[in-house]
Amino acid sequence: MLRRFASVFHPILFAAFPLLSLFEHNQSEVELSVVWVPLALSVAGAAALYAIFLLVFRHAAKAGALAALVAFAFFYYGTFAATIGLADRWFFPLWAALFVLGAVTLVRTRSDLANLTLVLGVSALVLIVRPVAGIAIYHANHPVISASDARLWPTRLPRPRLPSAARRPDIYFLIPDDYARPDVLRHHFRYDDSVFLGQLRKRGFVLSDQARSPYSDSEMNIAAAVNMDYLSRLPSILGRKSQDVRPVSKLIEDNSAARLLRSLGYRYVHLDTDEVTFSGGNPHISRLAAPDSFANLWLRNSVLRLIGGKLGFDDAARNARFRDSIRSVFSELEAVPQNPGPKFVLFHTLLPHDPYIYGPRAQAVTFPGHSDADLGSRLGMTYYLKQLRYLNRKLLEAVDAILTRSKTPPVIVIQADEGFQADSETFGEAAMQQVRVKGLIALYLPGAGRTAVPEPPNTVNTLRFVLNRYLGTHYPLLRSASYPELDYPYQFEEMRVR
Repeated sequence: MLRRFASVFHPILFAAFPLLSLFEHNQSEVELSVVWVPLALSVAGAAALYAIFLLVFRHAAKAGALAALVAFAFFYYGTFAATIGLADRWFFPLWAALFVLGAVTLVRTRSDLANLTLVLGVSALVLIVRPVAGIAIYHANHPVISASDARLWPTRLPRPRLPSAARRPDIYFLIPDDYARPDVLRHHFRYDDSVFLGQLRKRGFVLSDQARSPYSDSEMNIAAAVNMDYLSRLPSILGRKSQDVRPVSKLIEDNSAARLLRSLGYRYVHLDTDEVTFSGGNPHISRLAAPDSFANLWLRNSVLRLIGGKLGFDDAARNARFRDSIRSVFSELEAVPQNPGPKFVLFHTLLPHDPYIYGPRAQAVTFPGHSDADLGSRLGMTYYLKQLRYLNRKLLEAVDAILTRSKTPPVIVIQADEGFQADSETFGEAAMQQVRVKGLIALYLPGAGRTAVPEPPNTVNTLRFVLNRYLGTHYPLLRSASYPELDYPYQFEEMRVR
């Protein structure tokens, strides 16, 4: 019995190690909850392989060794391909040949494989100890922070108070990722966005020509916007050199604006075509839809990276799933007005940010670059503009659907989380920092006696401005400040914006 347990023990550990190691290296960005389903699948898969081989060969040690070999060949392919540096077309035949050789040797051997079982068991145990210990220690030292934590905000915003019969408009907060400000598009991209902006004005939107964001990071800007305050106390709470950015996503999911609006009977609707604003996985899309989701990164390191289709994880398969998620969540957004009661809708789409998968007429495109630097280069800028033009169409369609299907005129905010994620070698360091904090703000303000935008026009002030105008609050607008991305997430040093 002990030998049989040892035989199934090591293939399970070999199957689990790549997943746990990946999580350990990314645990400052994602919640532990994302690991449970993939871990269960890894364990179940290894155990099932062992059971099948045991039925076939009636030999526990042989079944365990073969199950471990299959798990190793499947999950470790990408690691060894990257280490050796060979392209898949050269490396895969070598990998397959070694696998076949190992499998044939195990099947034909007459040995009891006791020594091999011991070696595999010890090796698997040594592998697994480090990530398990690292994960346990990290989470013990980094407790979760709630948006209700009194330490977070310099001043507490009082609840809105309206007569029960007062009008409570739906509030749509639409966040395109990295949508650059019109003057940035003209100057750096030589692109005129006036057709789209004109269509927004035709529908009644007002635009800010001096809008900027407080940070150079999507999640921080969204968290600041929906909590209507700077994140200036996080360095003292978490540590100035902390790399733990999980609390920022928590502050998006459970934010001050939603809490305040719930007191007036609002329902919070949170939609995302990606996982940027969700720390534990987006419940509205497949775990494999977001290109940088934890499950996607895990399986893209396996043999599945070589195939396409619904079960594959090559670039074409990944992009197809992402396009499906974008279409699906935009459809959900357009259906929201039909839901009863006042609603606060937070909608984020990764577009026009990379990956660049759309042309201007919704056609599928493949970005020819192969590095992060390519994404922010002149080549990346060309594909960014194609995707931006496609996004413009989707945003206008969403706006029209919201306006048409709403029983009473809603408030609609279209606000970029930040500007274009430029490469410093393309723009220069100083220009790159300026571009990153200059994004689009457009506001649809029904019944407003005077068209206006928040002053100062910082994205941290937008919801304060909207609530003051429609829900009887008197929240002071904050001074405008921007903090560039430095060595650590919470290393806030104010920059001068030109």
